[in-house]
Amino acid sequence: MLNHNFDVDIQLPSSGQKVKINKDYIEVNKIQIPCNEIQAIKYGVSLIGPVKTPTKKAYNIDILGKDNKSVSINFESSKVQELLEEDHTYYYIMSGLWQYVKKSLIGQFIDTLNEQQSFNVGPTTVNNQGVSMSYKTWFFGKTKTEITPWSDLKYYLNKGILHIESVSNKKKKVLLSLHNDWNAVVLNTLMHYLWQDNRKTKLAKGEKI
Repeated sequence: MLNHNFDVDIQLPSSGQKVKINKDYIEVNKIQIPCNEIQAIKYGVSLIGPVKTPTKKAYNIDILGKDNKSVSINFESSKVQELLEEDHTYYYIMSGLWQYVKKSLIGQFIDTLNEQQSFNVGPTTVNNQGVSMSYKTWFFGKTKTEITPWSDLKYYLNKGILHIESVSNKKKKVLLSLHNDWNAVVLNTLMHYLWQDNRKTKLAKGEKI
């Protein structure tokens, strides 16, 4: 079977940006970031206009490399409906981003957990034991931060926000925006992976996943 080509080479109609994505680099208007230097991504699609009658969609993809070098891919549709031409363009770009960037970032997170080290996404820290959460011990009490174990966690996605919550204590929760928090999209995919095949239990025991 032939290998699928995930390379991207396109000029975006609405923004005029020239975008290239391949196994070696991401390039936006001739600004390049090598794929092996990419440290974080964030992306999302927003509806623009009144809440009940939005007029268009905005597509945003941000890539962060070493030394805070970054590129942004931004374009809009002129209307709102399912499977616009711009939606297909977004999926085309995202397929390249997934193949050459996001898979590697997920792999880096898994390696970090397997080494019993930690990484940060937004305000939270994740390690092989669980996710750090800040909460008030009582209404006027001090804010306390501690690791909530994997066995006491649930997660779900709602309107572009990743919710990670304690099952036993409703005060303990973390909210991460896929649009605004670097690597929240990577953590969201990692959570899916951990919840399969008993991986989060193995991780907590110090086993490699």
